Amino acid sequence: MKHLLLFLFAFATSIMAQTIPFTVSETAGLRRFGYPVTVSLETAEGMITDTRKVRLLAANDQEVPAQFTVMSKWPDGSVRGLDVDFSPSPGPQETQTYRAEIGKEPAQSLRAGLSITETAEELVITSAAIRHRIRRDGKPLLASITFGDNEFIGSDGIRTSLQQGTVKIVKCGPFNVTLDLGPVQLEYVNTKSWVKITQHAASERELTVDAHFNLTKTPLLWDFGAGSWLYGNMSKPGQSVTLEHRNASWDILTAPDAVFATVPTFDGCGHLADAERVAAFGIINAANDIQMKLTAEGRIHIAAKRSDLTAYFHLVGQPIPMTAVTSPQAMISPLVVSIPKSSATPQ
Repeated sequence: MKHLLLFLFAFATSIMAQTIPFTVSETAGLRRFGYPVTVSLETAEGMITDTRKVRLLAANDQEVPAQFTVMSKWPDGSVRGLDVDFSPSPGPQETQTYRAEIGKEPAQSLRAGLSITETAEELVITSAAIRHRIRRDGKPLLASITFGDNEFIGSDGIRTSLQQGTVKIVKCGPFNVTLDLGPVQLEYVNTKSWVKITQHAASERELTVDAHFNLTKTPLLWDFGAGSWLYGNMSKPGQSVTLEHRNASWDILTAPDAVFATVPTFDGCGHLADAERVAAFGIINAANDIQMKLTAEGRIHIAAKRSDLTAYFHLVGQPIPMTAVTSPQAMISPLVVSIPKSSATPQ
């Protein structure tokens, strides 16, 4: 009997050691639909030698489709850092519980999603809905973005102030594709037609993102999230709208001396759109250093003085509520992941 109890205890301990729990919380009060999440886990040395034998389970023990990516390894070659990418759909203020289970293969293989094709000149990220062409020389960084049958990029593409380096594929899909280009990083997710562009400078400096979109059917409609929505339109070449922080508030100007509105806050997001195409934009940590300019030629200029700048462009068709499936506020308010300290490595 004693030996049986010891065996059961050892067996139970072994089972517990194969599981890493965590929670995903919605904190912005927004309904999410297939919202992308990355959970970064650290596992004990020797625990994972094959990521094909890892699966994700929800609180009801149902298996959840997920992508597992090795981010770092222990000296013995086993997995140390493991990223789990999946797409939950929590309700407003809801917290969901999951666990990574080590030692069993998922019951079903993942469906097709994002994929990468490489040539000497560029990388092409594709899914059933999008196609992004990324130039290796950065001239421009993004040369083409199609969503459905619509080309969204204008002749000047999307450019960053920091020149990219050699391309390294960090994640290759199908849920998440992440490209490391030295000081520039691009991230794509399979459930949203956005690109996340991050720049990392060695020290504080002016960082910019300049995007030229194929928005040609005037008038172009613009809006900013500024506590409430502020919107207007541009119908003539040369027209622009600028947002900048001055005198303890945010000014929106339609000409150098023409103040359209003065507001106390800027949410860090908005839209520029014509009758067919919509470019939603979002900025992480939209502090007072942000400056923005939108033009009637379909250009979006984002600038900030800092060491890190992250901007999203979410490209969809009209009407927005039918094609976007998410809002700019949701785009810049990711779900919150919590991993108990005792579960940083399997217990």
